[in-house]
Amino acid sequence: MKKTPERIEALAAEFVLGSLRGAARRRFEQWMMESARVRREVWFWEEKLGALAEDVPENQPPASVWKNIERRLWGAQEQPTQAEVRGIGRWFWPSWSLLATAAVLVLAVVMVQQPRPAGEQLSGAIVQANLEDPLWLVSESGAENLLKLRSIAASEAEAGKDYELWVVPEDGQPLSLGVIPAGGVHRVRLSDEAREALSRSRTLAISLEPAGGSPTGAPTGPILHVTKLYSL
Repeated sequence: MKKTPERIEALAAEFVLGSLRGAARRRFEQWMMESARVRREVWFWEEKLGALAEDVPENQPPASVWKNIERRLWGAQEQPTQAEVRGIGRWFWPSWSLLATAAVLVLAVVMVQQPRPAGEQLSGAIVQANLEDPLWLVSESGAENLLKLRSIAASEAEAGKDYELWVVPEDGQPLSLGVIPAGGVHRVRLSDEAREALSRSRTLAISLEPAGGSPTGAPTGPILHVTKLYSL
């Protein structure tokens, strides 16, 4: 699949909204690792959708709508009046669409990069969709320039392979933070360059590499996970 400007723009918007899933999402995450242009497009859409969410007006649905939803979900026996039925027909579908859109936009606001206040630390989790528990919990110790990964549900890499952790900067190539184990607590000391890049992009990735890590200084294996960190 070619990385045309139109395709990058469309996929970045879907990625931010959360509608890009499965193999397409994993492929796009690989693009993010490889291309600063793709990462800039993703951050553009995060900011764009976040700004739109600020203008969504509050919309309180009538009680009749929620009664109808409850009847559909839990089989309540109370029957609506004819007036309620007509009101639902006029109001329910357009307003429900508006509420769903607002919910997506509010989610996008959470993803928007905010300026990082002095003294705040980053934290997050590296997750896999089919697991209840995160693979690793991630926390930063700013005073010591350390990044701590606590293994929760991570499994060992396949034979002859290692997991490698990367900072994904706003521009330029990913910065390696070395190989990471699947068990216990692992601490990574950040260089000034890595800490500055992480402070700006707040994005980490994990790739599967040959034992000992990438031989080239750039990801060579599949990108398994991309995660965003947030300020505490």
